[in-house]
Amino acid sequence: MKSLLVSSVEEYSGKSAVIIALGLILHDRGFKVGYFKPFGVGVTRIGNQLIDEDAYNTASVLNTGDDIEDICPIKLDRPYVEFVCSADSRQLKDRIESAYARICSGKDVVLVEGAVEYKVGKMLGVSDFDISSALDLDILMVVRYTSDFVLDRLMTAKEMFGDRLKFVLFNQLAGYKRSYVRCIAERYLEKEGMKLLGVLPHDPLLAGLSVSEIADALNGEWLVKPRDEDVIIESFLIGAMSPPSALKYFRRARKAALVTGGDRADLQNLALETSNIKCLLLTGHLEPPGTILGKAEEKEVPVILVADDTLTTMEKVDEIFGKARIKGKAKIERIKELVESNLDLEALMSAKIDEE
Repeated sequence: MKSLLVSSVEEYSGKSAVIIALGLILHDRGFKVGYFKPFGVGVTRIGNQLIDEDAYNTASVLNTGDDIEDICPIKLDRPYVEFVCSADSRQLKDRIESAYARICSGKDVVLVEGAVEYKVGKMLGVSDFDISSALDLDILMVVRYTSDFVLDRLMTAKEMFGDRLKFVLFNQLAGYKRSYVRCIAERYLEKEGMKLLGVLPHDPLLAGLSVSEIADALNGEWLVKPRDEDVIIESFLIGAMSPPSALKYFRRARKAALVTGGDRADLQNLALETSNIKCLLLTGHLEPPGTILGKAEEKEVPVILVADDTLTTMEKVDEIFGKARIKGKAKIERIKELVESNLDLEALMSAKIDEE
C-alpha cells in the first residue's frame, strides 16, 4: 500500500479519529502501520518535552513504536507570525522529509495527518498541499457536513490538490442526511474525479467528554472521584429550576452531567436518584452537604467542584464539547466499528495497491 495524507477543509472534522480507526483496522489485517503528523499546532508540554497533543494521543493509541520527535517534527511553539518570520522553509521541509523517511522504515503504510485544515502552513511551505507534493501522497479529505456549502469548499480544495485529491469521507451526519448526501454528493464527486469512500454518522459517544477531561478543562476539584475515568458524558443539564420541573428533564437525559450550584442540594439529591445523571458539576466553589457526597459515593457518581458560576462553567463546556479526542476503550472501539461499517475499505486498499 502507498501512504495516504488525511486532510480536511475545516478544523475539528475528525481526521485523528479516522486515522486511529484506519490504523487499527490495517494492523488487524496484518499491515505494519506508521503514523506521521508533519506540522503540529496544538502544542503542550509533557515533562520537559513539547508535543502536539493530537499527535501524541494518536501515536499512543496506534503504538507504532516511533519517536514522537519523528512523528511530529515541526511544532508551532510560538505565535504563528513570529514563527513565520523566524523559520526557514527549506530547513522545515528537510526536517519533515528526514523524519518521514525514518517513520516509513519497516512500514507497509504510513497514515499522514494534515494540519488544522488544508491551507494552514502555506506561509511556511508546509501546508497539506506542500506536504502531499513533497512526499508524493494522495489525499483522503475528511469533511464534516455542516451544510451543503461544504461542497464548494471541497471543490476549492480539489482545484489546489488536483488529481492527488482522490478520496472523500463525509463525517458526523445525522438521520436522513446520510442517504441524501450519499445519493446527491456521490454522483457529483465522481464527476469531479473523487471517490466517496463513505458517510459516518454523528455519534453522541464520540462527541462526548470523559469525566476526567471535564475536570481537567474546568480545573475542577474531585469531591467524589470516578471509579471509571472513561465514563463518557454525552449531554449537560443546567440545574436552575425546582425539583418537580427538573425531574422530567432528568428522566429524558442520556449519560448527562448536572451543572448546578453547590448549594442546590435538592436538585443534587434528585439527580442521584436518576440513573441517567452520571456526574455532578457543582459551581460557585460551594461544597454540598456530607449526605450528598455520601450518596454519590454509594451510587458511584463522580462529583466535581468548580470555582466558576454556572453560566461561565457552561460557556467553558461549550468550547470543548464535540472537540474531544479519541481516548479510552469505549471511544476507540466505537470509531473503529463505525469506520469498518461505513467506509469502503476495499475500494481504498485496492486503489492504493493498484497504484504501486
